[in-house]
Amino acid sequence: MPKETFIKLKEEKQKQIREAFLREFAIKTYDEASISMVVKQLGIAKGSVYQYFEDKLDLFMYLVNESVAVKSKYTAVLKRENYPDFWAYFSDLYEYGFQFDQENPLNSHFLHNLTQNLNSPSIKHFYNELLSQVITGFEKLAEYEVENGLFRSDVPVKTLGFFLYKLGSSIQEQLEISGIINPKESIQKGLPVYFGKKDELMQVVADYIKLAKPAFNKN
Repeated sequence: MPKETFIKLKEEKQKQIREAFLREFAIKTYDEASISMVVKQLGIAKGSVYQYFEDKLDLFMYLVNESVAVKSKYTAVLKRENYPDFWAYFSDLYEYGFQFDQENPLNSHFLHNLTQNLNSPSIKHFYNELLSQVITGFEKLAEYEVENGLFRSDVPVKTLGFFLYKLGSSIQEQLEISGIINPKESIQKGLPVYFGKKDELMQVVADYIKLAKPAFNKN
């Protein structure tokens, strides 16, 4: 958590510091990211950062929490009970996620690169902990569908949840490997991750739904 000295900064100054470090962690891994380089760009003393945060990890986790909170403002308005089935809800998560990306490109780039950051040797121990939390969230989604008789019940909820998690990560991975998105190039240009690629994104989502729906849904 940021120290009181950071909280007391003017919002514009907080934003300047936050965006500079979001960009640094979005283009590099955690171990590669340089506080010295960022403070030089900002024109502030390196010691200032440690007046605002306990250490590099404290700063990084602040950015994680901030970025997740910003994205949640977009996706939290979606309520599963307002949809006829899970897959309409799943599709809308990407619609609203796209809006988040367009309006908050640095937060989006940071989250896009989060797995790479967490795989850095010095914080590798956090990876399984955070991944477990994410997968638990998908398990709860699957459990809701099973309890309401919409997903098959002959497969454990843990397996259904992990499959849903891999479904989401595979969509992102395919888009990047196929060259539909190029995060390294787009952040250099100051563009969102999915800039101009909404149709391609939603088509891939629709294709994955076609494949997943028969596998998950109760016959």
